[in-house]
Amino acid sequence: MKLKFKACLMIPGVLLAMQACQSGNTTQSTKAVPAEELQKESLPGTYEYVGNGDTIRLDLQTQQDSVYGKLLYALGEKDRNDGDFKGTIKGNQLVGEYYFMSEGVGSVRDMIFNVTKDGLLEGYGEVEEKNGGFRFIDTSKLKFDHGMVLLKK
Repeated sequence: MKLKFKACLMIPGVLLAMQACQSGNTTQSTKAVPAEELQKESLPGTYEYVGNGDTIRLDLQTQQDSVYGKLLYALGEKDRNDGDFKGTIKGNQLVGEYYFMSEGVGSVRDMIFNVTKDGLLEGYGEVEEKNGGFRFIDTSKLKFDHGMVLLKK
């Protein structure tokens, strides 16, 4: 009886210790870098998210306030597409358009990335087809909470 009671007390302690060890290593900052802290010269490079069978990769270049680069989406359950991101730096965000091919068809869509301390975090929101592409209806309602941070390599 005493052995069962001790085991019942130890199991929750072990589980709490395991959870504490795991949670300490997985935090990433999703807060945008304040605009005054954004160092444009530190932006160029390769940013990548790999997880759950998905890969997103952006090879980013800058020229003054312009940003551009090759962008790849290889999402587990969706068609692969790759193309070019072209935009500008506005405050702590990269704002632009993604020109891409998917299943042999050319498309364009608006994109906004928050620049975080860990990397880039794409914004998602409601879009409409307009002016030959998919445009955000209201950029003030974009969500940056999906957790797929593109980490700088």
